[in-house]
Amino acid sequence: MEVPEQRQTFIVRLTLDDGGGVSGVVERVRTGEKERFDSAAALAELIAGMAAREATRRQEGRTR
Repeated sequence: MEVPEQRQTFIVRLTLDDGGGVSGVVERVRTGEKERFDSAAALAELIAGMAAREATRRQEGRTR
């Protein structure tokens, strides 16, 4: 069964260091789940992973 698209909301709290690097925390608004990141690349991967996990949860919930 295909799951319809659903928007997800994230809060990103980041710190910019003197060398231009970023680090911080991403929070999924709906669940309050928080995860840390330590680079811009890690931030992108983190958000993509959190979004994918939510899509999987929704799909499993609808197919059970």
